[in-house]
Amino acid sequence: MAVETVGVMSPGDMGSGVGGVLKKNGLRVITALNGRSDDSKQRASEQGFIDVGSLDELVIQSDLILSILVPSEALSFAQNIAESIVRTDSQVAVADCNAVSPATGIKIAEIISAAGGKFVDAGIIGGSPRAGAVPRFYASGKHAGILAELDGKGISVPVMDGPIGSASGLKMVYAALTKGTAALYASTLMTAKSLDLYEDLIGELEQSQAGTLAAMNSVNTVSSKAFRWIGEMDEIAATFGDAGTTSKIHEGASETFQQIAVSSIGHERVDSIDKSRSLEDSIAAMLKRAD
Repeated sequence: MAVETVGVMSPGDMGSGVGGVLKKNGLRVITALNGRSDDSKQRASEQGFIDVGSLDELVIQSDLILSILVPSEALSFAQNIAESIVRTDSQVAVADCNAVSPATGIKIAEIISAAGGKFVDAGIIGGSPRAGAVPRFYASGKHAGILAELDGKGISVPVMDGPIGSASGLKMVYAALTKGTAALYASTLMTAKSLDLYEDLIGELEQSQAGTLAAMNSVNTVSSKAFRWIGEMDEIAATFGDAGTTSKIHEGASETFQQIAVSSIGHERVDSIDKSRSLEDSIAAMLKRAD
């Protein structure tokens, strides 16, 4: 099918960036902002989204809907979209692009398919186009070719030879390494700071693990992402458990991100992070709860 109108929910950092590049590449990009935050409305406006108001209108007008949310909202959004599909007698394609386990992806597929929609399992790897990145939207399932219509239009869409759950699973094991490592770095530095061993640890890393120390600088921006990564770690933990490996590593990562999210800098977002702050100051702030 020819995809001409793409609905994006919601215009967060990734969603707004993706919608923005799709629009620049000739697609009509719409969203439904009834009940959404002022920040979401501003990002949508900046990227040239058309606000159609309600989910029913989003379903009616879209050829393809991209669900790009925090993992905890993925199932409820799927249910809401399914109800709109039934009300409007639509057969719209819905790509769940959220960081969810294969099991959650299969549940969402069942919800959308039962309502009459066409489901695409997708997993995003890479940064937001807002920062100049070209993210990869891995796609699986029999309708993956619909999402592939967007390939080369500011994003890359590798189609996987696998069933629903394959794309979600790849995202899970990839993020288990990248964001799981970020949690390990953050919790290690926070523990060293609490034990008054921060400078000693940094000094030793400078001598023996210079590459690791350089990578640890990424912790300086985790405060702006921790609130989103809590649910992602929970989904990864579930994925590992379902696969017969331990879920406990990423349960711990979730706890680390929870601590950072409620810290004195946990309110920061990508657009508001203090980039002048040192890594040590960031770690100290992560150990303090917000007032």
